[in-house]
Amino acid sequence: MPIRAILFDLDGTLIDQFQAIHQAFKRVLTEMGYPNPSYEKVKRSVGGASLTTMTKLIGSERAEEAVRRLRPIFEEEMLLGLKALPGSSEILEFCKSKGLKAAVLTNKHGPHARTVCDHLNFSELLCFTLGADDTEWKKPDPRLTLHALKQLECNAEETLYLGDSPYDYETAKQADLKCILVATGTHSMAELKELAPDSTFANLPEIMKDALPALL
Repeated sequence: MPIRAILFDLDGTLIDQFQAIHQAFKRVLTEMGYPNPSYEKVKRSVGGASLTTMTKLIGSERAEEAVRRLRPIFEEEMLLGLKALPGSSEILEFCKSKGLKAAVLTNKHGPHARTVCDHLNFSELLCFTLGADDTEWKKPDPRLTLHALKQLECNAEETLYLGDSPYDYETAKQADLKCILVATGTHSMAELKELAPDSTFANLPEIMKDALPALL
């Protein structure tokens, strides 16, 4: 069945916000007396919700406290080094030109995700941006994905999920969505190909050229 809609992950898929993410986590953890985490350590820990990332970095004992501290600090840093990944605007324009519905489904805090999409002029090309705390669920819970499909007025068979991590692969799998992975985020091409050997690509322009035409 041809696709009618694409759900996009945000960090590592459409945007690079890792400089701001690292700076915010670094400030929180050093203020709490933890060692200064490296950029790579933080980058490898993201992908789930903030609590999941924080637990990976410092364990569970003080993770909730750290997340409470994180939000206002991240809001100060969130536009630091923010950039659209190559092909992100183009793939959203492609969706519009082909009559495909496009939306963002992310574990980033919903208001932060919408601020980013507004700042990069993505929002005008999206049906919606749905993030953590907008509902009671987080990826890869299929109830969240089904909620997004209801808003799109599309079913799973005609919807593609496009992301950059095993969380995204699991999100698509649990809701029976087609899945494409892009190696521009937290995981390498080799790691992603272990999950989706025939639908992992180096970047978004490659996806537009080699993958999407066959799905329309």
